[in-house]
Amino acid sequence: MMTVIAMKTLMISAREIAELLFGSGNIASERALAIRAEEGTEIHQYWQGRYEDADRKEVIVKTVVEQDGFHIELTGRIDGVVTRDGVLTIEEIKSTHGDLESIDETTYPAHLVQAKIYAYLYCLVNTLPRITLHLTYIKVEDKTVKTIQKSMTFKMLEKYFHKIIDQYLEWEKKLDEHEEGRMKSIVGLNFPYPEYRAHQRELMGHVYRTVIDRGILYATAPTGIGKTVATIFATLKAINQPRQKMFYLTAKNDGKRIALDTVSLLEKNGLIAKTCEITAKDSVCFLKERDCDPEVCKYANGYYNRVFKAINDMFSNGSLYTKEMIAEFARKHRLCPFELSLDVSNYVDIVIADYNYAFDPLVHLMRYFDDSVYSPILLVDEAHNLVSRGRDMFSATLTRDHFVLLDGIVKFLKPSPKKEIERILDLFDEYDTELLEVDFVRKETVNEYLVAALKRLLVRLDQILTESEKIPNKKDLTSVYFDIYLFNKIYELYNDRFVFLLEKIDGVVNVSIKCLNASGFIRDTAKNKSLASVFFSATLEPIHYYKTLLTEGVGKNIKLPSAFPRDNLLLIAVDDVSTRYNDREGSIQKVIDVAEALVAGKKGNYIIFFPSYFYLNMVKDRWDLDPDEFEIIVQKREMTLRERADYIDLFRTDSEKTQIGMFVMGGVFGESIDLIGNRLSGVLIVGVGLPMIAPFNNILRSHFDEEFQAGFDFAYTFPGLNKVIQAVGRVIRSETDRGVAILLDDRFTTRRYMQLYPKEWNHMRTINDVDELATTIELFWQTEFEAKS
Repeated sequence: MMTVIAMKTLMISAREIAELLFGSGNIASERALAIRAEEGTEIHQYWQGRYEDADRKEVIVKTVVEQDGFHIELTGRIDGVVTRDGVLTIEEIKSTHGDLESIDETTYPAHLVQAKIYAYLYCLVNTLPRITLHLTYIKVEDKTVKTIQKSMTFKMLEKYFHKIIDQYLEWEKKLDEHEEGRMKSIVGLNFPYPEYRAHQRELMGHVYRTVIDRGILYATAPTGIGKTVATIFATLKAINQPRQKMFYLTAKNDGKRIALDTVSLLEKNGLIAKTCEITAKDSVCFLKERDCDPEVCKYANGYYNRVFKAINDMFSNGSLYTKEMIAEFARKHRLCPFELSLDVSNYVDIVIADYNYAFDPLVHLMRYFDDSVYSPILLVDEAHNLVSRGRDMFSATLTRDHFVLLDGIVKFLKPSPKKEIERILDLFDEYDTELLEVDFVRKETVNEYLVAALKRLLVRLDQILTESEKIPNKKDLTSVYFDIYLFNKIYELYNDRFVFLLEKIDGVVNVSIKCLNASGFIRDTAKNKSLASVFFSATLEPIHYYKTLLTEGVGKNIKLPSAFPRDNLLLIAVDDVSTRYNDREGSIQKVIDVAEALVAGKKGNYIIFFPSYFYLNMVKDRWDLDPDEFEIIVQKREMTLRERADYIDLFRTDSEKTQIGMFVMGGVFGESIDLIGNRLSGVLIVGVGLPMIAPFNNILRSHFDEEFQAGFDFAYTFPGLNKVIQAVGRVIRSETDRGVAILLDDRFTTRRYMQLYPKEWNHMRTINDVDELATTIELFWQTEFEAKS
């Protein structure tokens, strides 16, 4: 009996093959690509408009090639099929800004390859022995034309075509060989630890079923359960289709590092997979100051001439493409590391990146989320952050300073945009008048005159950036351009979940389109553009808040209990003091007394979280500590990544003194510190973490009142509570950790808050007497000492 081997189907266009194998050119911005597409359409229409009645436009050709176990469905669209002087000719039209005299058939190799494939397909379909092809370049500025002509027999084209297909299949075989290895490795992959942590397997079961059922899951899973390995392992096990791609999305660099370490561990246990880390462009750029102009950056110049060779090299010589490894290959092949990470992500199995690469309307990877070919699986780590991040992604701001700067740059440039800039500055002057008595004005709709002027200005700037060879301060002009472009993009999405704001900040007029609720956009990506989505965090409470503001309530949710012994956390409320704004002066001494009781219990590291820098400094200035015993570490308003890391390292190294961190709640130190064992002995949380009572937060409150009848909770209570839970979560990071957490504010013991706390907090005690508090903390640590003795 003969065995029938199933062939692998590939659907691809002639253009895609040509550009993959023979691509050339510089990196182009999204702006340039959009302009290029518009120009290409206009040039095609112009040239095709000159065709005779018998000529044909946009002729579709296709064929099937079965070779080496592959079933290739190849398609193409010929710009023109024309007959001149009795000679049948196919024509491929290309627009250009380049010098026509310098263009020959080697300038853009992919163009000629594409035309030859079209010629072969047309001859094949129409049984022609010979054909003439025209590769027609038309200069955008003056519509002058240069045509490269070739007359070829079918035999010549057939031989050439199969040579191209052989080259293409060489790459596809490499991908297919990897895919077979990946699928086999997933089937045989075992969990990388001898035992599951408590409730870890339960989490994995829910993730697995969600991916299989193509659903949305919210998982509230406590610290220490092993969420990263559980979600990645379960998702891998659920993969059942070739080239399914997983996106692991996280807001923090630490989150990316843990995910990369997890994949590395799984590889050591037999996983075969390609993984790519995508990092922000500025942080990986090889230049001292980023400038993506190909005339300035050698890594952008000629990028597409070299990128396929680099990807092929990477695919043959690695699997875990961290930012460091990507940088190595980028230097080797003289490529932009950021763009290389995006391009290699086409061929990997796991992408580890920030939220914006899936959800941001401008930054998201369109190739995965706007293309029906792909259905990525999303794992969204620390998903509580996505509520505010989502709003930010769909918001945009312009300042008067943007246009003052622009006015100075464009003085001698053509075509002059001075008229448009002056009109916009006139509008800003009108806004300035509106802001004479107030610093903040809300508008229900965006000023249509502003939008119209911005659109006209963009057209002018497009022309300048495209046509002008020398532009002074080009980087500044490009930066302003993109801010205007973003503003217009966000305006196109404007609905009743947005608001138009006028503000005066430090004396400068700002106009903003602010998103109040991004859940519709996030839901669209999670449900309609992804195969499955899992949102997970230790602090998705209350769950209805997060489900409402992320996916409009769509999705299942689970909550897993903590595996940590409850008695390892001494949780105390001090509720005889108010930390509200007007009461803070009178609360300072109580804060100091409670803090001293906390740090007196045991030498170690402690963190005090405050609702604001001002409050923090009020306490610091009044707190008289012995410098021989205590080291104060105070968070600054503006800190570099290096400074943040140095602060955290202070807690990770041994010190002869007790170290006390004074930090602002909700900032980087409220979440990203992962201090295990005796590296953090306790925290004091001053206040309930409410966001500042401010005009925009009050707009959120009004909006949520109208939409959900829960304005104050959605705008203030729930975001504040999350900061508190995150801060308490810094204390216990493993099964053996012990520590103290004190909540200081009279609201912490009200019924409203008590019913929102995690169940793991049911043992919280209220102690207002400072001496009793000190004694209780001392006994807690004494119990630990006796247990170890």
